[in-house]
Amino acid sequence: MSLFDISETPGGYYGIAYWVGCMLFISVNKKKIHGFKLYLVEAAFFVPLCSYMILNTNVPMALFVPSMSVSILVMVMFIYSCCDLSLLNVGYYTARAFIVGEFMASFGWQIYFFCVQNFKITVNSLYSWHSASFLAVIYPIIFVIMYFMEKRYITENMNFEATRKEMISVIIIASLVLIISNLSYVYENTPFSGRMTSDIFNVRTLVDFGGVVLLFAYHMQIVELNMKFEVEKLHSLLNLQIANYQMSEKSIEMVNHKYHDLKHQIAVLKSESISKESFDYLDQMEKEIKIYEAQNKTGNKILDTVIMGKQIHCQSVDINLTAIAEGTALDFMDPIDISTLFGNVLDNAIESVSKIEDKEKRLIHLTVAKQKDFLRIRVENCYEGQLVYKNGLPLTTKHDKDYHGYGLKSIQSTVLKYKGSVTIQDQNGWFEIRILIPM
Repeated sequence: MSLFDISETPGGYYGIAYWVGCMLFISVNKKKIHGFKLYLVEAAFFVPLCSYMILNTNVPMALFVPSMSVSILVMVMFIYSCCDLSLLNVGYYTARAFIVGEFMASFGWQIYFFCVQNFKITVNSLYSWHSASFLAVIYPIIFVIMYFMEKRYITENMNFEATRKEMISVIIIASLVLIISNLSYVYENTPFSGRMTSDIFNVRTLVDFGGVVLLFAYHMQIVELNMKFEVEKLHSLLNLQIANYQMSEKSIEMVNHKYHDLKHQIAVLKSESISKESFDYLDQMEKEIKIYEAQNKTGNKILDTVIMGKQIHCQSVDINLTAIAEGTALDFMDPIDISTLFGNVLDNAIESVSKIEDKEKRLIHLTVAKQKDFLRIRVENCYEGQLVYKNGLPLTTKHDKDYHGYGLKSIQSTVLKYKGSVTIQDQNGWFEIRILIPM
C-alpha cells in the first residue's frame, strides 16, 4: 500500500480510541454497576463502537455529522450505563471522552505514519499487526497519563456536578476542536489547513491535543472553584456552630445560676413552718432540680453544653432527646471539633423529627462510648417519608438550598480529620448515623 493509502486513520482505530476515552472517565467516576456485570457492559460496547466506525470509514461528507452523532450517542449510552452520573455529567464527560479519543487516534496514527515513512516499513493492510502494535502501546500510555491527571481532582468530600452552562461550554469547545482539526480534509485553502499529509497530521494532532489540554484546564478550574466554594460554606457553617455553642453556653450558665439560687430558696422555705402539702410540693421541686443537675454530666463540658442547648430547644418543639454519653472519651478531640460534630448531627436529627406530626414519634437518641481503641458515636431518630440519596448522602429538604447537605459534609470532614468513618442508613422508620474514630 502507498503512503497515500494510509494517510487517513482507519475507522476501527478511531472506535478503539473512543472506547478508551470513555473508559478513562468511567474509571474515575462512581460506578452504577460493579464486578463482572461492569466488565460485561464494557466489552459489549467495545464491539458495536468499533464495528460502526469501521463501516463508516469512507462515509460521504454530507453524512459525516449524522454518522459522528451516532458514535457520540453510543458513547453517551456507554458512560450512562456504567456510571452513577446525572445526564448533565454524562454529556459533560462524553464530550471530553470524544476529544480524548480524537487525540489518541490522530497522535497514534501520526507516529505510525512517521515510522512507515522513515523506516520503510512495508504496509499490506490498514489493520496490520505492526499498526495494531503501535497503537497498543500509545493508547495505554495516553490513558495512564490522563488517568492520574484526572484522579488528582477526585476527592471523597467533593462530588463534581456539572451545570447546564458548563456542559454546553464543553460541547461547544469539543465541536470547535473537531471542526478545526478536520478542516484540512474538507478545505485546503484556509489558515488552519494543511496540504501535505505530514502537515495535515500536524494540524489535526496539535488541535486535538490543544482541545484535550483546554478541556482539562477548564475542568480543573471548575473543580477548584467548587472546592473553594465548599471550603467557604463549611467555614461559614463552622462559624455558625461556634456562635450557637457560645450562645448556648451563656444561656445554660444563666439557667444554672437561677436553678442554683432556686435550690437555696427552696431549702430556706422548707426550714420554715409550712403545711405538709407545701412541704411535699417543695420537696418534689427539689428532686426535679437534682435530676436537672445530674443529667448531661457526661464528663466533657463542651458536649454537656451542646446537648443541654439542643435539649432546651427540643423541649420547646416537643422533641424527646435522650443521651447516654461517655464524655471523657472525647478528650483527644479539639473542642471546636466536638462542638461542630455534635452540633451538626443533632441539628440534622432535630430537622428530621420536627416534620413528624405525631409528637410521640419525635424521638432522638445519642450514644457516645469508648469501644476498645475506638470512639463510637451513634445518633438515631425517627423519620417519615421517602429519603432520596445522592452521592451517598440524603438530600436536604431545606428551603435554603445554599446549604444543601453541608451539615453532613461538615460531619464527614470533621470525622476524616481524625481518620474515622461515617456510616448512614435508614430502616423501618429509623435514620441512623454511625461514626467510628480511632483514639
